[in-house]
Amino acid sequence: MNIEEFGIYEGISEVIFTTMSHECIPNAAPIGLHMKKGRLFARIYNSKTLDNILSDPVACANIVDDPLLFVRSALSDIGHEEFEFIEGFPVISDAMGWIIFDCRCQKGENISVVDLLPIKSKISRRTIKPINRGFNSIIEATIHATRYVVLKEQIYLDHIDYYNTIVQKCGGKREKEAMKLIYELIRS
Repeated sequence: MNIEEFGIYEGISEVIFTTMSHECIPNAAPIGLHMKKGRLFARIYNSKTLDNILSDPVACANIVDDPLLFVRSALSDIGHEEFEFIEGFPVISDAMGWIIFDCRCQKGENISVVDLLPIKSKISRRTIKPINRGFNSIIEATIHATRYVVLKEQIYLDHIDYYNTIVQKCGGKREKEAMKLIYELIRS
């Protein structure tokens, strides 16, 4: 399988990982896929995602372009109706494409490294999309929001506010809705 067909090249590519709990409950969370010298892996903090991978070493990278979906999967749960099940495994219905991986985990104290070996994939739609600074700023703001939720440090709110200025200037309706949702979820 050619990972580059999915837009995953050297560096870090942001996707939404889906996993399944031991109780068969799907989980979705943004994860950065690291491609370095031909090795594909993810660095995953202690979380539901990691617990699910340790229980059943399978995960799916969903390639999506919806800023609201990134925010909701990072800071809350997405609904069961937003998944389809491929051979019993959860995949996001609106994904442009997905790759299911066999996972090999090197457990760490706070962060684990998970090597990713592709076993099944599908490209649902190919979209030509120029880079949107507003969308990219939502990704960055979401990362800072997850850190703020855990650490409650002002520096992360300052970063979110900075990215909000870019979203308001460069983003479209979905990016602005996503930014509003970030503020709602971190203050609730």
